[in-house]
Amino acid sequence: MAISGFRSLDSTMLAAAQLRARFDEATRQAASGQRADSYAGLGADARRSVDLRAEWSRRETLATSAETAGAKLAYTQTVLGRFSEIANGMAEAAGSALGTLGPDRAMVAQNARAALAEVAGLLGERYQGEALFGGSDPTGSPIVSPGEIQQTGLYAGTRAAMARLGQDGAAAVLAETRALAASDAPGITPFSAHASAAARGEIDDPRPGVTLGEGVRIELGLYANRNATGARPGEDSTGSWARDLLHGLSVLANLDAAPAEADVAALLQGTVRTLRAAADGVNGEAGALGNTEQRLAGVAAQNREVAGQLELQVGALESVDPAEAFVRMQAIQTQLQASYKSLAMLGEMSLANFLR
Repeated sequence: MAISGFRSLDSTMLAAAQLRARFDEATRQAASGQRADSYAGLGADARRSVDLRAEWSRRETLATSAETAGAKLAYTQTVLGRFSEIANGMAEAAGSALGTLGPDRAMVAQNARAALAEVAGLLGERYQGEALFGGSDPTGSPIVSPGEIQQTGLYAGTRAAMARLGQDGAAAVLAETRALAASDAPGITPFSAHASAAARGEIDDPRPGVTLGEGVRIELGLYANRNATGARPGEDSTGSWARDLLHGLSVLANLDAAPAEADVAALLQGTVRTLRAAADGVNGEAGALGNTEQRLAGVAAQNREVAGQLELQVGALESVDPAEAFVRMQAIQTQLQASYKSLAMLGEMSLANFLR
């Protein structure tokens, strides 16, 4: 239906309105770089855009999860490295103290007590609030605090056994103290009730992990009282690198309890072997985690690359070149100005002039 009653004016007004709408849209595109401000504006490409964005988000999430897990493993590797340093360092100190008495023995014991407290602290270490060696109990502490390690049954029992070194002999003392280190009995073990129950097989204790895609789960966490990569049984080992480390350090920390006349050479030789077994176990865990780190890095890189490709595809659907949009806006503006001039000229016509 005619608006003004003049077909010429009506058609010009309609054309101007359409040009104005095109001008507003071109202005918005030039300013935002976006093809439309809603999915409806994408027309037939809307569904594909939604699907691409969903996959893009999923890939970004997977990449971030893999990178976060990788950062946790990197920190765990740092802690494992310190365990290895302590085990090897104290093994060397024990080897150097073979057969010595007096101040040297006391110094080894003092250093071992400091190392024992540090190991207890490291086994309770956390990353972003979660225990690195807590197994499926990330909120609890898997071991007593560094200040409490000397109040445990393991430490007290080791000290009592060391006091009998002269009469029992090195082999018996090492066997007795190793049994204490391997024990999960309350009052003896320094480990938590959860960790001990899991070691006894009384509760399920899966390793913490990260899910990276459908059906793909990568295990990350370790245990404070048993090996995640499997036990390493041996004559001088409990089968757990952490227990071996605690055992060796507890023996050395109580050297000053041994009778002065006792020959500690055989005891120290056995302790060195125990600490070397602990270092080997730590290295085994570190090697397995290294493989996992490489896998996570590969997953992160792959998903970042796919996410980047998806981002480009989404951009091709949803974005416009701002420079091209600006040129288009200027061209429409020129047309719009001409349309407004035409309207002005038609508005000045009177009915008499029109009928003349």
